[in-house]
Amino acid sequence: MRAEGGVCAVRNRAGLHEHPIFNNADIYGHGKPTRIANSDRDLRQPHGSLPVTEAEIERVYSIPWFKHYRPEIIGQHAAAYRKVAENAEQLL
Repeated sequence: MRAEGGVCAVRNRAGLHEHPIFNNADIYGHGKPTRIANSDRDLRQPHGSLPVTEAEIERVYSIPWFKHYRPEIIGQHAAAYRKVAENAEQLL
């Protein structure tokens, strides 16, 4: 994509199930993470517990956000993505 002049980046975020706000935050002051405060067991999902979700980082990329309507620039990006998609077999 970049070789065609398009903007493309690999998504670099882990799954939300691993985010500290869901696993460590004590939102209501229970003295332990809110996610497990009212449970009789630990409901947190460690790395490796959702392999499909965790593998998504290798398959998902971001595309530019066009804040302003500029048809020529948007068209150039669309053409670059189209070219890459149509020739994907050659890239593998």
